[in-house]
Amino acid sequence: MMTLPTRVIQAVRPQASSGVIAGAAVVAATFSATPFLLPDVADRLSADIGSTGLLSTAQVGSFALASFFAGRFFRPRRRLHYGSLLLVAGSTFGSALAPGFGVLLATRILAGLGLGTITWIAWADATRFPRGLGDVAAVAPLTATIASPLIGWLTENGGYPLVFTALGVLAVAALALPVGFGDLPRVGRNVSGSRSNRVLLGALLVLSVGGSSVFIFSAAAAQAIHGLTPITVSWALSLNAITGVVATRRRARGGTAGFWLLATAASALVIGLFGSSPVFFLAMALWGFGFWMAVPAVLRMLTDRSNYPGERMGDAQAAMATGRVFGPIVGGLALGAGQFARLSIVGSAVIVASVLVVVLVERYRLTLPETGSTG
Repeated sequence: MMTLPTRVIQAVRPQASSGVIAGAAVVAATFSATPFLLPDVADRLSADIGSTGLLSTAQVGSFALASFFAGRFFRPRRRLHYGSLLLVAGSTFGSALAPGFGVLLATRILAGLGLGTITWIAWADATRFPRGLGDVAAVAPLTATIASPLIGWLTENGGYPLVFTALGVLAVAALALPVGFGDLPRVGRNVSGSRSNRVLLGALLVLSVGGSSVFIFSAAAAQAIHGLTPITVSWALSLNAITGVVATRRRARGGTAGFWLLATAASALVIGLFGSSPVFFLAMALWGFGFWMAVPAVLRMLTDRSNYPGERMGDAQAAMATGRVFGPIVGGLALGAGQFARLSIVGSAVIVASVLVVVLVERYRLTLPETGSTG
């Protein structure tokens, strides 16, 4: 059962090695588990529910640091990939056995370092293949579709220790699969001087802030505004993941990344404004499709002005992870005492800001030559 996500992901015939895809699936399953774990951690460790959010912040924070710095100091290699998986497995087993909240927090920081390195490796490796970015992008929503019901069942029957144990076993299982990398260079300090690439990295950070500020509270909004039960919400989130998988098997036409980001902003807006279950399902479906059409397109824009394709992949993942650190804070401030309409307006407005930046970069690059420019 623990290798099921990897088996199904392989069914879409990605070009990357099975070990790389399995590592990305470990990362996706771990992040999919977080919303299920926090209430159980608060209950079992007698912690304040607000304080348990530090687990997510710490894990995503160390993830962002690893994503950024791994490419500066290392090259994708088998030893680094397997070492990162071992770090994730060991720290996750440690999370299952943690005697208190402080120890649990420390283990999630260590896990984030391994998860961030694995993610950087997967995205950097994906740049070697014509549709590699779409392949790796498909892992997260597809894993979420499969893993979320399993994680929910494990949480109900054994709590967070059983979930962490299962995630540790999944990481160990990934160690058995082969990995292969081309001659991917170490980024170091020699990065492209493209100014528009730096702007795009900022747009990804802003997108992540706006998207996560709404998405993390989407289940609460579904129950409070749309009157949905938790099980019905889980189906809507699965639909979001499924449409995301469909999107990653397609390729956005040049110059349409901003359009798909705008579709994501529209979805975030209606979630808190219209009390209708069909509207919620449609919004979540459009969100998944629009987001996963847009993000690989923006990543391809980064590779277009890089010294080599994988140069900015770690930076991009770090930018989005940083956004996920601040997004829940922004969402919590906007939400206040159940003001879901205000939350949706603020979140969608932040996403629209990223849309404007991406569109401006798209238009700006039309004025530049295809090659030989650092614009």
